[in-house]
Amino acid sequence: MQSELRDAISHFRHDQERALDYLHSRLGLPVPTSNLAWATRARAQIESVAGILTQDGVKLRKHGYGIEVIHPDFQIDFDYGPAGECDCFDAWRLGLHKHVSLKLPDPVECEREIREWLAVAVENGDLVRVTGRNSFYLWPESRSKWTPLIA
Repeated sequence: MQSELRDAISHFRHDQERALDYLHSRLGLPVPTSNLAWATRARAQIESVAGILTQDGVKLRKHGYGIEVIHPDFQIDFDYGPAGECDCFDAWRLGLHKHVSLKLPDPVECEREIREWLAVAVENGDLVRVTGRNSFYLWPESRSKWTPLIA
């Protein structure tokens, strides 16, 4: 795998895991069994923990199948996969995360390059495409403890 892609994925997954720990451990939100379950149930679940969010200085922006977590120590945006995978990523989110982490000025300009690196990594067997979401990828070396077991 291209070293800059490996670094981008590693940093993204690190912050993604921190966000998942916050969402599912600190806030006690249930781990969704699918992206549809997240899309239909998460808003009410998040509203029920508004006091904790305020106390912790954290902002959550739920959107479609995903969420943006703005924590005092990190910021990340990710989607849940079709079977509840919570450790997937795409070129846009990797680029956005890198951009925000490095405090670069707008616009985010590295998505196309990352998309090319992802394609090569899949071709070489380093990454796996998420079934049902062709633009989403998993890194088998960095699975989340929060991902539901998939047969």
